[in-house]
Amino acid sequence: MTTHDLTRTPPEALRHARRMFAIVAVLMPALLTATGTVVMLAWMPTMPELVVTHWGPNGADGYGPAWTYPWLLIGIGLLLPVLMAVVTLALAGAHWGGAARLMGALAAGLAAFALSTSLGSLTLQRVSEESTPPGIGGVMALSFAAMLVVGALAWAAQPRVRPAEGRTLAPRHVVQVADGERVVWLGTTSMPRAALIAVVVMLLALAALAVFMLGTGVDGGWIVGASVIIVALAMATATAFRVRVTPEGFAARALVGWPRIVIPLDEIESVRAVDISPFGEFGGWGWRIAVDGRTGIVMRSGPSMEISRRGRKPFIVTIDGAEDAAALLQAYLDRAAAPAPNAPDQGGSGS
Repeated sequence: MTTHDLTRTPPEALRHARRMFAIVAVLMPALLTATGTVVMLAWMPTMPELVVTHWGPNGADGYGPAWTYPWLLIGIGLLLPVLMAVVTLALAGAHWGGAARLMGALAAGLAAFALSTSLGSLTLQRVSEESTPPGIGGVMALSFAAMLVVGALAWAAQPRVRPAEGRTLAPRHVVQVADGERVVWLGTTSMPRAALIAVVVMLLALAALAVFMLGTGVDGGWIVGASVIIVALAMATATAFRVRVTPEGFAARALVGWPRIVIPLDEIESVRAVDISPFGEFGGWGWRIAVDGRTGIVMRSGPSMEISRRGRKPFIVTIDGAEDAAALLQAYLDRAAAPAPNAPDQGGSGS
């Protein structure tokens, strides 16, 4: 029976990484939001009853009470980052890596963006002597700059954690390939059934909404219809893949034929089967690119093939039977690397 050994972050490094993550993803947004809220509450007595709450391409086009801004700041600058932090801590678990570090930086950057836009919008209306304040372009530029700077600082403040190498999963069967023998391994990897059902339900709901809006002439129906097409294409190209291991190497393609990847045998250095964490290592599910440069078809947690390539980062594919598929591909590598048998001595004619 195969024992799955997850690649986990060493305990001491994990504690330090989680502590710094909490500081940048929870404490920093709390401090920024508290500061902005106190400033805006101090401004409330001097603000008009209605202020601009939305700017469009042609200028101000939405109005609301001044207290809308503190609530927006609390929602976007604190509650959303805290939600991101909770989800990250829950899903990453002991698989801590670049994806979790990036989420911490995004949470801090989002808080800085919310603070800058809220204070900047109200400042425009406090200093403007016109009934309609000027455009918000400068405030948005400053807010994006603040998000990038704070996000970069939050990224730098968190440690770079390298997970400890996990034990290679052993194949369930002995895999041997004789000279001249051709063995092919085929498999299919797909999203978990619950996730697939959720996507299908969402697609059907969008389709019903599009039909209703287009049939009744409601504005925006074509946008919902286009969304249905995009979601359907995403399902067809990203929910299931067929995997092949042959003497020529590795290949995988979506059920509709695209996207696909082919890795010839001569481009492969080694293959092993390991357990992975989709969120902790790749930040999500699907055809993913990890922060450390690895790519892969990541459908769920569990056994996966890790293909080390010459001059490129490894490619990962999660699939049942990964242990046997990896063992077969490694057997072909070993056979290709084995020295050719010596040619029989033909001898020579002598006089």
